Formats: sequence, structure tokens, C-alpha cells
Amino acid sequence: MTSRALVSRRSAGVLLQSLPAPITRLLQKLAPLLSPGNSSKSILPFIPRPVKWFILFIFLLNARSWPGVWHLRVFASVIRIRLHALRYKRGNGREWWTTISPVGRSIFPTPDGSDKGALSVLKSWASPDDCDWNGHLSNSCYAKNVDPARMQACIDWFPAFFGDNGWVALGGTFPHRTLYVVLTLVIGAHYHYIREIPINTHYEIRMSIGGWEDKWIYLVAKFVSHPKKSKSSSHDKPLQNPHTKSTTIPTITTPSTPLVTETSTPTEPAIPANGALASLDASTVDTKLAPNASPKPTLRTHDDDGALIHCIAVSTYCFKHGRITVPPRVVLAMCGFSLTEVGNKSNWTNANAVRDRRSVRISDFLRGGWKSESDKFWEASPKVEAERARRVADLKKLTEGMDGLRTY
Repeated sequence: MTSRALVSRRSAGVLLQSLPAPITRLLQKLAPLLSPGNSSKSILPFIPRPVKWFILFIFLLNARSWPGVWHLRVFASVIRIRLHALRYKRGNGREWWTTISPVGRSIFPTPDGSDKGALSVLKSWASPDDCDWNGHLSNSCYAKNVDPARMQACIDWFPAFFGDNGWVALGGTFPHRTLYVVLTLVIGAHYHYIREIPINTHYEIRMSIGGWEDKWIYLVAKFVSHPKKSKSSSHDKPLQNPHTKSTTIPTITTPSTPLVTETSTPTEPAIPANGALASLDASTVDTKLAPNASPKPTLRTHDDDGALIHCIAVSTYCFKHGRITVPPRVVLAMCGFSLTEVGNKSNWTNANAVRDRRSVRISDFLRGGWKSESDKFWEASPKVEAERARRVADLKKLTEGMDGLRTY
């Protein structure tokens, strides 16, 4: 055996020792099968060894798309909370239910930032198996990856409702039962693609409650990422002559959304005829073209923390107990959310009082008994109700627009 072969074997042994034990054992079992040295043990000995290792590499590279991996990702939140209950739930479990429920939390983010509202964040990665031939996250994989985020959000926000044997149905789909949680796993969301997610990008799926009606509740998912700051960007700027005035020409870009929905935003400063710097507002052109049109709302490209928004998905859900629909406002209050002031825990106290009744079962209450209650603690305050109505007015345009397409 040559010295070069000895060195390569020694380096390979050092590399194996640095890997975790399960991976080391797996590679030790696969190595004889991929090696052409012993044809009796080798799989397909007529295939060259580099080709076999390349096939194995591709197989491992697509691990997130193996059979059963999607199911494991979706049900990971359910498995986690079940294991948490086995470890920490004691007695009647009231203290445990309180710790995992959003008691006193606000549904919508507060203006002062003291409460971010109902927010559930799932971190993900644009892996090669999720990307298309252009090197961007495939449109089909947005729906694939939003499923675990929706399951996690429902577990975070409505655990008490699931404990009362309720379930959540996605609009227009058939329910699927898993453990004590029933969720639909069929895609039924509206997607608005704003900006592509490049391959190998770490991104977040931020779930929030957009609003609710008498039957439906809207869950909003934002796909965001934090772009890396370039260190050389500040050094690559060309030097300017301080004695000359620079003229800035507005750039023209093609929006990802139709032009009629693009917001008019001021461009960079331009030099008018008198030589003084002024702000060139593109909305002036829009006003001349459509003088009677209402002002367009500002379209955000970044989230509150500066994260870049790539896609927004809206899902419509309804709450069920058996075959009976439960209004979202009742479920939100029963789960501990505050529909009045931030930090108000009265909804959770009243909900537990209903659960402790012996005359009326919780199932009877959720299946219509709430209608005859004198203390309607689930009613929202005027401030929360106004915010809800404002948000729902925009969210309803999605379903109304799609329903309108069915008329012709």
C-alpha cells in the first residue's frame, strides 16, 4: 500500500471520529456497500464508486422531502405539547393549562409595542429540494412550509379549545384527526408573492391573527428574511467632487404587483430649473392621470423590525365542536385572550368558571349554550372591535374577489 493511500485512510479515520456517533455508524455500514473492493457485498458493482457517492449525496441533500418528513414537521407541535403535558401536568391540570395559554394577551399588536399580539414564528430554510431551477424557493413549497407554521400557531393560541374537544377547520376542506387536535391539512390559502427567496436563505414564517367574523377567523402568514449587511457597500461608493452638484435620476423598476396597485412614493431628490434641491413626488403623475381616484395606501416592503417581506398568505379557519360552529370571539375568550385591555385575565377566569360548572357541560356551552349566557364576557371593547372591523374589511376582499370569479 502506498504512503498516499495510508495518509488518505488516516485522514478519513480522523474525519469519522469527529462526526456524531449515529452518523459514523451509518457511514461505516454504507462504506462496504459502496466500495468496489468486495463485489459480493457491493450494491451494483458495475457502477463506479464516485457515482454511488454522488447519488448518496443527492439522497441526503433532499432529506427534507423524504416520505414522512412533512408529517413529522406538521405534527411536531402536537407531539411536543403532548410530551410537555406528560412531564408537567399535575392534578386537574389547571395550572398547566394556564402556563401554555395566552392568558391576558392582546390579539392585535399594541401601538406602543408592549404586546406583539398573537404571533407565532417558525424558522425555516430554503433547502435545495424546495427550490426551483432558478435557485429560488418554489411557489409550491410556500404552501408546503406554511402547514407546520399553521399547526404551531393553532397549538400556541388555542390549546384550551382543543382540550375542550374542539377542532379547527380550514375553509372548504375535510378535517383530519390527530391526537386530541383536529386540523385540516389541505391547502386553502390565498398567496401574494412579492419577492423571491433565494436558495440557502434562512427565513421566518410569522403567523398572526388578521381578524375574525361571526364564523371565520383569518390567519395571516408573512414569509420574511433578514438580508445580510454587506461590509463593502460603504467602501464601494464612488467619490464625488464637492464643487459639483450631482443630479439624481429616478430609477424605473418593474413591480411584482400590477401597476394599478403600486403605491406612489417619493423618489430621490432631483434638480429643478432653479437649481434648488426638491423632492420629486411620483404621486403628482398619478393625480394628473386619474384626478378622481382615491389615494392609494402605502404598501410595506419590510416588517416592523426591518425584515424583508417575501410573501403573504391568508388562511380562513372556523372553529368546530362536533359539527357545530363556534364563533371565533367565544373561542378567543375561552382560550384566555383579552378582548379589552392588555393584561386583563378576566376572560380566562370566566372561562374556567364555565368549565367548572356541574349543571352545564363545556360541550353544551360551546355547542350553543353561550347564546343564553347573561355574562357575555367574550364581547370585544369598542377599541378592539374597531380594529377588527378595519382589518376584516380588507381581508374580506380576498374571498369576495374569488367568489366574484365564479359568476362568469
